[in-house]
Amino acid sequence: MTTTTPTTTKQPQQAQQRNYEDIQSKLGNGPARFVNPNERSFSQQLMSLTEEQRSCYDTLKKRWEEKERGHTFPDHMYLRFARNSPGKTKFKTDTAWKVMKKYDARYLNMSATKLEKQLLTKTLFLPPNLHSKDGHDVFYMRPSLYHPKQTPTQTIIDNLAYCMQSMTERSEKSETEGIAFLANMDSWTFENFSVSYCMNFMMMLQGRVPVRVRLFLIVNPPAWFGKIWSIMKRMLTADFRKKVYMIPGDRLCDFLEEGFEEFLPEDIALGKASIDDMVSDFVAYRKFIESPLEKK
Repeated sequence: MTTTTPTTTKQPQQAQQRNYEDIQSKLGNGPARFVNPNERSFSQQLMSLTEEQRSCYDTLKKRWEEKERGHTFPDHMYLRFARNSPGKTKFKTDTAWKVMKKYDARYLNMSATKLEKQLLTKTLFLPPNLHSKDGHDVFYMRPSLYHPKQTPTQTIIDNLAYCMQSMTERSEKSETEGIAFLANMDSWTFENFSVSYCMNFMMMLQGRVPVRVRLFLIVNPPAWFGKIWSIMKRMLTADFRKKVYMIPGDRLCDFLEEGFEEFLPEDIALGKASIDDMVSDFVAYRKFIESPLEKK
């Protein structure tokens, strides 16, 4: 089956057409770390669906495109909405539809070029090859680097949405099974918190984009964090609260894949991976796959 990509978004299909060797030869080993060499193409994934799953995908696509709604989704997004329909069972048309209607179309046009300044603050980023014990890709945040009085809430939320979507674009496992989140709370103070920021952040993690968060680690929270947690937990569903663990750094071995130290950012105890390298490599990788193929 041939897929159709609208002008509103370009990165996913191009990423599939550029293999590991292509990116490695043009950008080097660093950016190539973000490529999963054995990923199936969108067409292959679509062909592997059961009849019931394909019906959900087709229904979502037809219902959305049968009238003008202000924007068109690329085909892979209908599959992502179906795979991440809220609830215990995937491929539920009605629940997936609700997420589609609330989805902010701005996220279709986000890019590393537009978000480069925020990404380079190293507040929230993807450490390549860092996985939970269940094999979920982990994205990482240093909340002490975000200051609500200096940076608009929308900026950090866009950073979050972009990273979450990037994870599903590069990994079928992340799209179908979910991802993990690690917040390093070292040096965090009340100056890094606002209720509006926290509310928007928690809502994003709970379904504003079609990605399932399977594990939420709050590492090294300050002794008085209970005051903040009493506010945060009211923003979380009962199911999501079960995924949250507040732990000291020396318990990361209980939640992350063996050998995680080599891929954990260096600004947290046990971490050995260069933050400067992984962030600059991620930006270079995303810029490359988001740029027109004919220029390569």
